[in-house]
Amino acid sequence: MSDACDFRGLLERHQVRVTPLRLAVLEALGSASRAFRVREILAHIRRRRRVHKVTVYRILEDFSQRGFVRKIPVEGKAARFELACEHHPPHPHFQCRACGEVECLEPVPLEQVWQELRGPLGHRADRLEIRVAGLCRRCRRARGEP
Repeated sequence: MSDACDFRGLLERHQVRVTPLRLAVLEALGSASRAFRVREILAHIRRRRRVHKVTVYRILEDFSQRGFVRKIPVEGKAARFELACEHHPPHPHFQCRACGEVECLEPVPLEQVWQELRGPLGHRADRLEIRVAGLCRRCRRARGEP
């Protein structure tokens, strides 16, 4: 949850015009402890107001470029989006190869890997993504696995 996030202040600090829809997108993402598909963000916002999905896609793309939101590429499925602030640090994700669901995993210290990518190799790494693939508990149970 994002009780500690000041979305209005975030937009103002980055000189992004504060609109009810931009705030609604950030609030939707902050309302859960997992990454959302665009359709889930739309459903959350549409409970309170009308919105066109293209507008939400544009806002998400803008926020991703500005670093407010992380776009999580998902193999074979629609990308997911999550907040990217001090209250929501980068973390690995688990994707079930059977049902495709994506679960956020606890952040792990990756400073050494990050420094290696940014330092001696001469690259400029802007982000590090880790996606673990396998079978979730629900799919394992459905297959009769322990």
